[in-house]
Amino acid sequence: MTAKQTFLSDTEGFRSQRGAVLTVSLLILLVMTIIGVASMGSTTLQEKMSNNNRQSQIALQAAEVALRNGEAYLVANISSVNDLATNFNATAPVTGLYSERAPLVGVATRPLPANTNIFDDTGWLATGNAIPVTTTMSGLTQQPRFIIEYMGRVGEPPKTGYVNKKPDTRQYAFRITAIGWGEGTNPTARYILQSSFRMPLL
Repeated sequence: MTAKQTFLSDTEGFRSQRGAVLTVSLLILLVMTIIGVASMGSTTLQEKMSNNNRQSQIALQAAEVALRNGEAYLVANISSVNDLATNFNATAPVTGLYSERAPLVGVATRPLPANTNIFDDTGWLATGNAIPVTTTMSGLTQQPRFIIEYMGRVGEPPKTGYVNKKPDTRQYAFRITAIGWGEGTNPTARYILQSSFRMPLL
């Protein structure tokens, strides 16, 4: 009689534990679900960060190409003071070329357009404001561009007078500003670079 009562009490104990096992299983499943969702969110964030970094690198490389194009333009087209005056002449300006100082006496200056903001795409994309690169970069809907500004002569002018008269060997200074965009129809990644360029002119 006593053994039978003990057997029945063990069976009732097993039955009462079945609900606890189910509860623990559901809790473990809930925790695993939360961990999985968090992992997916982290993966998505990392993918966005990776893509943003890639677009930024593409924009940087595009701006580098435009900057080198600007330097090559100066070397190829400006070899004399007359070339300087012709290209930067305000009466017949070349696209994307500006002059903070008059290239020659009697030639008017042509500064950047009023209210120009180099950090605003509108000014860069306006017709006649900047020079697109000559080599088309595949995958880009907006090709990189550059502008060149003539900044004047470098250094102090030579002394006047017959005794101390020396040839004016000062170089001519230019500032090149370039912009590059990332991929896409409306790219959000952009990179702007500037360089100073000095060269002697005949």
